[in-house]
Formats: sequence, C-alpha cells, structure tokens
Amino acid sequence: MERRTMLGVGLGTVVAGIVVDPGDAAAHGREPRAIGATVLTRVTPVGYKVTGLAVKYDGVVRGGIDASEFEVTVTLTRPDAAPQTGGRTIVDAYPNDAPEFAKRGRPGRYVILELDEDDALAAGAYNQTFTRFYDLAGAYQVRQGNDTVTNAGVRNAIVDDYAAATFGETLPYRLFTPEVRRGRRYPLVVTLHGFGESGTDNFAQIAGNQISVAFADPARQERHPAFVLSPQAPQGIPGIGGWWRSDVRAAVLELVRTTLAKNRAIDPHRVYLTGLSMGSYGSWALLPEHKALFAGALLVCGAGSETAAVDTLGDFPIWAVHSADDAVVAYDAPGSDYRIFKALEAAGHPVTWSEWAGTAPERAQEAYAVDACRRAAKSGSKHIFTTFPAGTTPLFSHGSWIPTYPNDAILDWLFAQRTP
Repeated sequence: MERRTMLGVGLGTVVAGIVVDPGDAAAHGREPRAIGATVLTRVTPVGYKVTGLAVKYDGVVRGGIDASEFEVTVTLTRPDAAPQTGGRTIVDAYPNDAPEFAKRGRPGRYVILELDEDDALAAGAYNQTFTRFYDLAGAYQVRQGNDTVTNAGVRNAIVDDYAAATFGETLPYRLFTPEVRRGRRYPLVVTLHGFGESGTDNFAQIAGNQISVAFADPARQERHPAFVLSPQAPQGIPGIGGWWRSDVRAAVLELVRTTLAKNRAIDPHRVYLTGLSMGSYGSWALLPEHKALFAGALLVCGAGSETAAVDTLGDFPIWAVHSADDAVVAYDAPGSDYRIFKALEAAGHPVTWSEWAGTAPERAQEAYAVDACRRAAKSGSKHIFTTFPAGTTPLFSHGSWIPTYPNDAILDWLFAQRTP
C-alpha cells in the first residue's frame, strides 16, 4: 500500500511517521484505510446533482488532505441509453466527523470530496418526458493510491429530511417539519410540481427542482421556519391528467386541511401555495374557489381562467413569473399568467410590473425583486408580475422557476402575506 502522507490521525502512537489514535483499534499499527464511500447530492437551481463524496476510513483522519491524491470516476446507467463513464473534478477535500459537507473540516473517520457541480456527468437525474433518476448506489468509485472503494449509499441534502407518506390510496406526499418550539406557530408552504415530476416515486416532486427544497433549505428555515407540504400528482396527458384533474386537486385540498388539523403548530393564517408549469395551472384552478385557505401564492409559467381570476382574485396576493419566450406555455397565450394579470389590471386591480434577466447575478435579481416589492407596497398592489426577457432564462426558455426559487426577496414577499 502506498504511503498516504496527507492523512494524519489523532495524538497517540507514532507508526511509520503517522500518528495513530490509541483508542482506534481498527487503525492501530498502520495508516487508516478507506473502507467505503457515500454519494452526496444536492438539488441545485438546475436540478438534482452529485456534488460530493464522503469516503469512510477505519481510522480517525485529521487535516492536511491533498485532493490531488484522489481520483473519482462515475458510471451512469439508464434503460434507454448506453452507460456513460467518466471522471469527476474534485474542488476541495477535508476530514469530517460525519458524511456531510462542512464549512470547516473536523477530525473524523471521513474525508469529504467536494465535486464540481458543472461537470458533464454531475447530474443525478435525466428527462424522459418525466424526470428520472440514476441509480447512484454503486455508481461512483474513489481511487487513492492502490486502493479503490465504491459507494454503497446516497445522502440527499435537505431531501432526506422530509417524511414520506401517502394520503388516501393514491396521493404520495412529502412533509418537511421545522424545528418546532413550544408555543410558536409556523407557516405551511404547499407546492404543486410541474408535469415532469409526476408519478408515484414520492421523490421527484422534491428532488426534480427547487420548488420545495428552497423553503426547507437551512438558510431559509433560519429566516422563515416553515412546514413544507409537497404532494405528487399521477402521470397523465398534458391538459387532462395531473393537477388538471379535479379529483386530484380535491385530494390536495383534503390533504392540506388534514395536515392543518394534525399539526397544531401550523398557523392557519399563513398557508401559502406555489406551483410551476402544470402546478401553476393547478394553482389557478384551486384558488378561485378556495382562496380563503391560502394567504398568498407564487405562480410560475402557467395559465388558468382569466374570467375566474378577475371575478375572485382581485384582492388575493399573487406573484407570477413567466419568460417572454417560453416555448412550452406561451407568454401571451389565452389564459397565461401574463394575460390573467392584464385582465386583473383592466378590471381595476393594480398590478406591479417588473422585468429583469433571469441570467443576471443573484444579488442583482434580488435587488430588482426588492424594488418590485417597494413599488407594490406604495401602490397598494396585491399583484406582482415578473418577466424574464427572451434569451435570459437559464437552461431553457420554459425554466423560469430556475432563477425564481433562489430569490430571497420573492420568498420574503410570500412569507409576508397573511389572512385576517
């Protein structure tokens, strides 16, 4: 075995120049050896990605890790294509006492390898009409000197913190619960995913994009601790299945009411609805008859009934976002978010219009959103509409949710809404 000079261990016996923890029987008398690995994933703005590996050792590892002494390769397999094999780029390496990322490394039995999320083979999911996920167990290998280990497990940041269940017999859902303090009540965010995340895996609706995890993210929870409820619609034909089905929407409403009844820590005056694409269609269909259940909504690249919105939602807080060149749900199509807001304005309900590039730096986009909030407050507008100009939506023209959910100012606006 090659000497790993970058691995140090706790104060104790010196063996061949390496300090070994005297209480670490597995490593006593020799250098610690890698005995396994766990893939670490994160739901990024552009999707579910493998962003790291936790390599486990049979001894305690301390500082001085040299990332160049590791090599990471991956083989991704899917039923409809040949396997893809290649290397991953290591951007940082440090010891830790748990198989997770850390701002500062700590002595422990793990070496954390942070990987470049822009690598060609970083994705943990792919699109086949519906979002599909690679089987990541056993997909990654880590080589260090003459030793090679293959990952057995997968840890999904934030996603693994949700409880999974099924409401009735047909509605899978996930529920994120914040750290609840006695005597306090917390908001509930209800998320309606897009068409691609439909199914029965009870995973895609929280791992396919950030519609749900943006609210469960630790930084967001510090700012606004909240419950997050994310049901999953069944697969179906666009315009007919999924959230377009009235019975599925009825099940969602019953799930929300049941969740409120079972969790007395939820504030019924701060229940929020957000939907993207098909989920926006479902939201526009739910709100006219059930707006009293919700305090506000964030709707992205969808459509609904202009007449129903004008008749019932003139005083209901809604922030809608849509790309001007959306190739899936046309920006100016009958019933689009844009057309609904134009109809609301024509009916005498003030709308705050805003526009910025979805590819602008995050801080700049937040500044634009803050400005929109200030103008809305000044005018007394309950409605804010944001346009991403043609060619400025990341990844593809329909993906206007990509820059929306990381925008703290937009989410702050949503949490500021409450029913009387």
